[in-house]
Amino acid sequence: MLSDEKRNRFLQLLKESTKDEWVWMSGYLSALTQASIGGSSVDVSLTPPVSIDSGTDGNLKTQPIQCSVVYGTETGNSKKLGTELVKKLKELGVSAKLKSTDTYKAKDLKEEEYLFVVVSTHGDGEPPQAAKPFLQILSESKDSLSKVKFAVLGLGDTSYPLFCQTGEDVDSMLAKLGAERIQPLGKCDVDFEAVSKPWMSELISKLNAHSKTATTQSAKPTQTPAAKPASGGKVVYEGSVVTNIVLNDIGASKSTRHIEIKASGTVDYLPGDSAGFLAYNRDEEVNRILSLLKTDRESRVTYKGETWMAYDLFRKKVSVRFLPDRVIQKYASLVGKEIPSGKLDLDVLLTLHPSEKQLELQTLVDVLEPIVPRYYSIASSPSAHGEEEVHITVAEVEIETFTGLKTGFCSGFLAELKEGDVVPFFIQRNNSFRLPSPDTDIIMIGPGTGVAPFRSFLFEREQNSGNGRNWLFFGERNFVSDFYYQTELLELMDTGVLHRLNAAFSRDTKQKVYVQDRMGENATELLKWIENGAVIYLCGSKDPMSKDVDRKLIEILSERTFDTGKDASDYLKELEEAGRYIKDVY
Repeated sequence: MLSDEKRNRFLQLLKESTKDEWVWMSGYLSALTQASIGGSSVDVSLTPPVSIDSGTDGNLKTQPIQCSVVYGTETGNSKKLGTELVKKLKELGVSAKLKSTDTYKAKDLKEEEYLFVVVSTHGDGEPPQAAKPFLQILSESKDSLSKVKFAVLGLGDTSYPLFCQTGEDVDSMLAKLGAERIQPLGKCDVDFEAVSKPWMSELISKLNAHSKTATTQSAKPTQTPAAKPASGGKVVYEGSVVTNIVLNDIGASKSTRHIEIKASGTVDYLPGDSAGFLAYNRDEEVNRILSLLKTDRESRVTYKGETWMAYDLFRKKVSVRFLPDRVIQKYASLVGKEIPSGKLDLDVLLTLHPSEKQLELQTLVDVLEPIVPRYYSIASSPSAHGEEEVHITVAEVEIETFTGLKTGFCSGFLAELKEGDVVPFFIQRNNSFRLPSPDTDIIMIGPGTGVAPFRSFLFEREQNSGNGRNWLFFGERNFVSDFYYQTELLELMDTGVLHRLNAAFSRDTKQKVYVQDRMGENATELLKWIENGAVIYLCGSKDPMSKDVDRKLIEILSERTFDTGKDASDYLKELEEAGRYIKDVY
């Protein structure tokens, strides 16, 4: 008999497996049983589609084959076939991601393990508009793709002379870059399924065959963390900026950035964690302060036991933005003036309330406080995007002050980073904001940049297959310009990772619509999910958004027909205490 623990694991495995995998398991166990009864030794080969490498302890461990399916489409047929291929690969147990040619990144090309491209030809041999950036990446690439295995499926129309020309071009360019073709180019006519179905079936068979040869691979070197301990006990990583793009489209009333940072080794984080950054004060702000203090840039000053040049101290070490009242009142004592309570920037404080006599630089520095880190929810998944990468979603802020318009302290610093810039960061753990088991439903409420951790959640769930459903509520100002990660989210819906997506755009209608309004419209289904054990997550602004969502949840829960022994408010508190309503608000 199996122990309770082993039986539960066995039943879970069966639940997650297909009928074909049951047949394989049955035959495998039968062979082991016969070998045991006969008293002889038998070599039963493991044949699931996995590559095998050695762990650091010398034992063998399995890692799923990593596949990317890239589609370039004009009418949607290539996307349809790409989505179908991803589903088939996942059913086989392969880790597969769907990507669009218009969002594909050049840096990812040489990192691919298996690359499958589904692309149509438009008009007289022309690639679809969305596929042109991908072809440009291939034509300009100087990297050897000798470690990449590929296959291309082209769509076209035989009534045109350059039938499937784009597919031929992609196939040829990948081969010239050294990639290994594991299947001949497939050419689909208007009735594309006549070719696509057998092409996919043959590809999957070959992929399974390729996986069997992976047992002879040499051990992978253990990856080392690209980090160093900081004096405060935090592990500080240094990463290069590989992407810094504005997510908003033309005409947006705000600017929100997607920033990707890659370290030289493993970054130890989990979905739900945040990345912390220590920004620098802006050069023009520091120069204005030094001018107001009538101090030379190279004047020496001591701070926290260390000697600094004045410019470096004000640029990198001390906080000069939104000084708290305790600092302002200390300054008031220095200059012998009464200053109203509030928060002021140092340059504004020095301008509005100057000292009547020359202020000693050291005396001022002694009352100032150090720059504190700013935190951003991590928007990437270590399983999907690699353990060396961290992605963040940053809303740029602009503030009108007495001395002019200023960008947000850290958001402005991050927004100005360019590709190749090196930036230090550290990981802030958030163990209370974690994914549940893969078989548990989750409801994610993330307006604005609150969507960031849920991007991480969804990609992590895509890699760690389970039966749990995923529902996202997203909100912003305008559909056309502010639908962050729209392409990715729709692809996650197509591949069955994201089961429901409800979006609210407050500025598109006369009557403003917010995420809580979409929740109310779907109250009946929300109650079914909650009754089924779903975990609710909320991320974004604390006031007023989180309070509005709380009120809407209480309103929805008041209509429930289950666990009615408590009123809706108490039931929501019970969900929170049980870890089924989890917030990360700021």
